[in-house]
Amino acid sequence: MLANEENSQELSDVLMLCGIGAWELQPESQQLKFSSTGLKYIKTNNSESISLSAFIEMVQAPFREALAVCFERLIKDKIAFLDIFYLEDSTCLRVKGNSITKGNRTRIFGTIEGINYTQEKKIQLPINEVISNIHYKELYELHPLPIFIWEYDSLKIVDCNRQALLKYGYTKEEFLDLSLRDICPVDNVPSKDFYISKGPGKNGGHQVECQHHTKTGEVFYAKAYAQNIKIDSKYYIIELVTDFTDHVESEEQLLASLQELSDYRFALDESCLVLILNQDKKVDYLNLKFQQVTGFQSQEIVGNSPKAVYEENESLKDCLKAVSKGKIWRGELKGRKSDGGIFWVDTVITPFKDNKGKTYQFIWIGYDITEKKQAEESLFKERFLLRTIIDNLPIRIYVKDKKGKHIINNKSQYNDFLGASTEEETLGKTVFDYFPHEVAERMTAIDHQILEAGNSVMNLEECYHNKNGEINWLLTNKAALKDASGKVVGLVGMTKDVTERKKEEAILKQLNQELIKKAKELEQSNQELEQFAYIASHDLQEPLRMITGFLGILDKKYSSVLDEKGKQYMYFVVDGATRMKEIIMDLLTYSRAGRLEEKIKETDLAELISKVLSLQQTLISQKKAIIEVGPMPLLSIPIAPIHQVFQNLINNSLKYQEDGVVPKVSITAKERDNFWEFLVKDNGIGIPESAKDKVFILFSRLHSKSKYAGTGIGLAMCKKIIENLGGSIGFHSNEEGGTTFYFTVPKLL
Repeated sequence: MLANEENSQELSDVLMLCGIGAWELQPESQQLKFSSTGLKYIKTNNSESISLSAFIEMVQAPFREALAVCFERLIKDKIAFLDIFYLEDSTCLRVKGNSITKGNRTRIFGTIEGINYTQEKKIQLPINEVISNIHYKELYELHPLPIFIWEYDSLKIVDCNRQALLKYGYTKEEFLDLSLRDICPVDNVPSKDFYISKGPGKNGGHQVECQHHTKTGEVFYAKAYAQNIKIDSKYYIIELVTDFTDHVESEEQLLASLQELSDYRFALDESCLVLILNQDKKVDYLNLKFQQVTGFQSQEIVGNSPKAVYEENESLKDCLKAVSKGKIWRGELKGRKSDGGIFWVDTVITPFKDNKGKTYQFIWIGYDITEKKQAEESLFKERFLLRTIIDNLPIRIYVKDKKGKHIINNKSQYNDFLGASTEEETLGKTVFDYFPHEVAERMTAIDHQILEAGNSVMNLEECYHNKNGEINWLLTNKAALKDASGKVVGLVGMTKDVTERKKEEAILKQLNQELIKKAKELEQSNQELEQFAYIASHDLQEPLRMITGFLGILDKKYSSVLDEKGKQYMYFVVDGATRMKEIIMDLLTYSRAGRLEEKIKETDLAELISKVLSLQQTLISQKKAIIEVGPMPLLSIPIAPIHQVFQNLINNSLKYQEDGVVPKVSITAKERDNFWEFLVKDNGIGIPESAKDKVFILFSRLHSKSKYAGTGIGLAMCKKIIENLGGSIGFHSNEEGGTTFYFTVPKLL
């Protein structure tokens, strides 16, 4: 049933031509909405809704309960009904009710039809005369409508006319052997109370609508006009029957059409935005979906042009132009919501024309495609961004179809490689259009393999001669391009010009070869130098021992004859010889310091430092030094070199102290990503800023021998050992006192 008359004018016209009114019930509010024809039948001009209870009160008292029950069963159990009711002014109405359920939504609707009972009574009056006057027997027998009489108490048929026999297909004897229930199904037989509502024999008659059966089983819809009569103290009912099967079937077809239209409208309202424009191109109606999508209320749009919602662009101009010419228009329209947001509608506008071909309204139906348009816009932005990125990449990107024709080329490809000013110049062309045949064949050989096997090729190096005759090198990745079904439709390639890299690799290779040669020469030179230092130091010790020996003899034999000056000279000579011996021994040790002849093994550095401190125990005791050792790691290293480093650094921390100061030495370790860092911190005399560059220089001494003994080779030796292990060494110091030496050793040697 249609809920809005303005949206169903054509259907209302059809109903009115059939003399049938329509109604729809809103179950929640219990309000009835009647069509204009329905309002005429209930004799009211009120176009607003009428409550169900008010409608029931309009019928005569004996029928109110029955009407209420009909509606109750229809609402609760969805049981359709068809029945006759009388208004207070004795107007006879046929009311039919039905329901449709779609999802969670149930619609309750029906028809209402007035019956002209005055004409029917004109037929019934002669029937009374037939019974009471034998002269009308012939009229009874020859009446064109079936007439039969049945006994009120037993329902037995006692008489019938000729037309009844023809209609029901019985002989006279067979028909008089029947009861009312034989020609009318039990469910359709009205109760006796219905026939005696005015009392048997009293004036007035009844109208009954029910199904009747013929002898062959054929069913037809019968409209029976029943009159109570009394003959020989018995009560009888005389019925005149009219076959209105065609009318009922037409009505059922009409209701089916109404249901179908209701289904169409339900589907339309659920999925589409609907506008109805009058012949002046003004909005007469908009459906709920339109209001939900746009945010506008009906009263804001009705009476206005569609321009109130849709943006004035070329599409809207074309649309309104087609509307003005009464033509169908299809297209996409862009609108603005009540909150300022944008929406898009895929629209079809259809003109409705009268019998003279004049357009009287337009149906404007659209599908909300806002999400689709937003997705397209987002996709366009993504493609634009992707294309911008691709065109500005320093590599060449291209896509070819299965015939080897270019369908996409980025700027680096079409401009730098193919020499074109625009991409369009290169589309549809192959490498044979740009390179000599033999070069092009070599380039496409790999393409054919990829297209046939559907695989990819990575890091392929190719070369060709450019137009200047120079060799250019390319590093290429190619992969098969497949559609959604997995079918190979082309290939995508990415190429980078690596000519400069190849040149640099050639230069680097040459430099590496030269470096290897120099390294071998240096290694040989170092070996010769170490051998020389060893031999020199060894050979120098012999004359030095002889000089020292003779000086000892001179001191023993002639010290008594030497004066103080002579003894002082003798001391200088002996001391110089002793110092020379120390320098020679240190030089020999230094020459061996760079060698990693000892095997690498896991060493507990805490234990190693403990042994170093044991060797320094005499000096530690003399100076009453305080030594602190933090947690130390297990490290795989050659023991002797690292032992020498800790020994030199700890000895320096104890030796270089002011008189009367208790030495404090802290030894700690810190773990880094790929190495260990060790720190030896003291509270000694410090290192002057001016002397910091000389600390690790061989034989460099920062203090006089008379104050601090030594040859100046210890720290140089530490530096050489640590660097040969792959680490580094340094220090922090200030003249006010205190120095921290730190060095690093890789975790893996």
